[in-house]
Amino acid sequence: MRTRVVHVCDKFGVAGSSTHGVSRLFSWWFPRFDRRFEVTLCGLKSPEPGSLALEAEGIPLAYLGRGPFDPRILTDLVRLVRRQGARILHVHGYAAADFGRLAARLTGASLVLHEHFADPRMPAYQALADRLLARFTDRAIAVSASTADFLVRKRHVPADRVRVIFNGAPLQEFSATDPAAVSALRAALGLSPDATVVGSIGRLNTQKGHRYLLAAFARACATHPRAHLLVVGDGNLLAPLRAQASSLGIAERVVFAGHRADIPAVLAAVDVLCISSTYEGTPLVLFEAMAAGRAIVSTAVDGCREVLADGVTGLLVPPRDEDALARALDRVLSDAPLRAKLARAAREASANYDLAACVRRIETLYDELVAEQALSKR
Repeated sequence: MRTRVVHVCDKFGVAGSSTHGVSRLFSWWFPRFDRRFEVTLCGLKSPEPGSLALEAEGIPLAYLGRGPFDPRILTDLVRLVRRQGARILHVHGYAAADFGRLAARLTGASLVLHEHFADPRMPAYQALADRLLARFTDRAIAVSASTADFLVRKRHVPADRVRVIFNGAPLQEFSATDPAAVSALRAALGLSPDATVVGSIGRLNTQKGHRYLLAAFARACATHPRAHLLVVGDGNLLAPLRAQASSLGIAERVVFAGHRADIPAVLAAVDVLCISSTYEGTPLVLFEAMAAGRAIVSTAVDGCREVLADGVTGLLVPPRDEDALARALDRVLSDAPLRAKLARAAREASANYDLAACVRRIETLYDELVAEQALSKR
C-alpha cells in the first residue's frame, strides 16, 4: 500500500514576485518521489501564479482559500487528511505548521515541519505557538545547521527530532551547456561575447541585498570596462533598483532581465554568480551555480557559509558590506585563472548536493515515521 503524504504550504510566492524557492523545490521533488509514496500539495490561500505553475507541471494541488489566521484552516485540514487517508503531513510556513500540527494530532497523522531559513523577523506570536505545539512535531527538517539551531532555540523543537537535509539541484539539468544557445541568450540580453558577466538570480526584495550588490558592482566597474551585471528575478524593488543603478552611473552596465524560467541557460551565460543576501537558508541558486560550474561570490550567511569553502569553492564576504563585496568582485573579475579554479571546485563539490539524494533523505524520514506508527499500534 502506498503511503499518502500531504504537503501544506502557506504561500507559493512573495509579494511582487512570481514564485519562490519552496515552490521550485515542489516542482523538483514531486516527480522524483518513489512510487511507494502518493504525495499531494495543499495551499492555504487561493490559487496564485506560483501554484498555477505547479499545477501546469502536473502536481496535484488543493486550495483552502483561507487567510493565515482563519481558524477554519484546522477543520479544512482535518477533512483533507481524512479524505485522502494521509499518514504524514509535511508543512511549510508558520500557519501551515500551527494548524497542521493540530490537524495531525486530531487525525493520527505524523507531522513533519520543514524550515527553509532562520527567520530574523519571526513574529512574537509564533514563538508562543511553537512553544505550545512543540510536542506535536514528530520531525523537523532544517536546510542547514544554522537553520537547525534556529528550530531548536527559537522554535522550541526538541533537538532529537531535527534532521538537517540540505537542499540540492538536479545536477544534470545544469551541467550541460550549449555554446550556441549561450551566445544567443547573451545577444538577446544585449551582452557582448567578450563581456565578463556577473549574475544575480533571485527575487528583488530586501532579503536578497541587491542594493549592496549594485553599490559594489559600481566600484568594480571603474577598473573593469568589460564587466556587466545581469539581474534575473522580479519583485517589488525593481523600480528602486533601476533608480539606484542610474544614480550610480552604471545603468548601461546593468541588465534587469525579470523573471526567467531558463535558469540553466542563464547560468551558462554568466562568468560569476553573486549571492548578496542578508540572510538565507540554502538558496537553490547556490546549488544550481555549483552544478553549472560557475565561480561564486557570496555573503557568508547561514547555509551559504556551510556549503561553500572560502577561497576553494567560492569567495565569502560579510553581509551588508559593500566594500568587502566590491573587493571580492574585483578579485574574480581581475583573475581569470581564479575564476576557472573556483568554478572547477564548485562543480566537483556539487556532487554532494544532488537533488535525488535530498529526496531519498526525505523518504527515509517518512519511512521512520511510518515504522513508528506501526509500532504504536501494536
